[in-house]
Amino acid sequence: MGCVQTRQYEKSTMITCEIKYLIPELVQSIKLAQQCLYSPESPITLTPIKPINGIYCKIESTLPSGSVKMRAIYNMLYRLQQKKRYRGDDELNLVICSSGNAATACIESLKLLKSDRKLNQKQEGIASEFVQDDTPTDPGLSVEIKDEQFQSKIKPYELIGKLIIFSKYVKEIHQTNDLPNVTIIHSELNKNEIEKEAITYSQEMGYDYLDLQNDFDVFGGYATIGFEIDQWQVLTNTNIDYIFVTLKSGALIAGIAFYLKYIAQNQTRIIGVMLNGTTRKDATLCQQIIEGFIDEILYVTVEEVERAQCELAKAEQIAEFNCAIAYAGCKKSQMKNSLVVLSGGNVAVKDLERLMKKYE
Repeated sequence: MGCVQTRQYEKSTMITCEIKYLIPELVQSIKLAQQCLYSPESPITLTPIKPINGIYCKIESTLPSGSVKMRAIYNMLYRLQQKKRYRGDDELNLVICSSGNAATACIESLKLLKSDRKLNQKQEGIASEFVQDDTPTDPGLSVEIKDEQFQSKIKPYELIGKLIIFSKYVKEIHQTNDLPNVTIIHSELNKNEIEKEAITYSQEMGYDYLDLQNDFDVFGGYATIGFEIDQWQVLTNTNIDYIFVTLKSGALIAGIAFYLKYIAQNQTRIIGVMLNGTTRKDATLCQQIIEGFIDEILYVTVEEVERAQCELAKAEQIAEFNCAIAYAGCKKSQMKNSLVVLSGGNVAVKDLERLMKKYE
């Protein structure tokens, strides 16, 4: 496959003592996540690629936030809200580090949770300010969060509690009055330092910090992709030999791999794809899971990823850079009978047009 790093399947199934101890909790997190799916599953489509006769793509950009992070964050907030209600607290005051996708997923999840709460209150006959639907019938101009790799629109909406977003790359926000519960805190620090800053802030304010790398509910949310892929193979009588997933923080591929390998006992090989020069955080929960359940790691160049973005766009599938990493890895491997998890489509149209002109 041309992989820079490869592990044999026998070695990849070795589970560390730490993970063996956590397996019951990991399985429970997946069961809970399957109970609170908020929307129809993302589609799996066949995308034509001439050199390898087409591959299957699981399109996560169809989720409300336009990215796979919606699965993890909605599940996390749903569970957090349940715990807080049990303690008599009905507000979600949150802190998150994000340059776009995670923040958008958090806002969309809070909107859904508020809608669910209003529906429940109406059914119970409780009169409160939340019973009235305060969603604008004509929201007008949307709020835009932009950076070099990201563009998304968020409809004005009053959320439950408060959301504090720490970010280095979010450059411009319009009409912040439309989101009175959301505060953006810009920072010029590096990613690790921003995370420390956000954690300290959350502790001082008594808010909940959203850790997207070590939370069992994040893991469970991502594992629902593995469940959907497994069910799709059964229902369509399709056998996939390889699944390609972008390997960045590790949470996404960890959830998918654990479900398919441990719960479904599926023999499909899980391939993680990384950008040349990037490294992994070995100390996280998800990285420990990866060491036990993924089969190979493949590295790709920036040019290979950009060309993959262009090819997907011509096939009418919009993919952001990090999402296209997995697709570029699949192309590089030349393996047939493969499926790629396309994790998001939040990319500015002008940036995509400029990219396609570059590789005409």
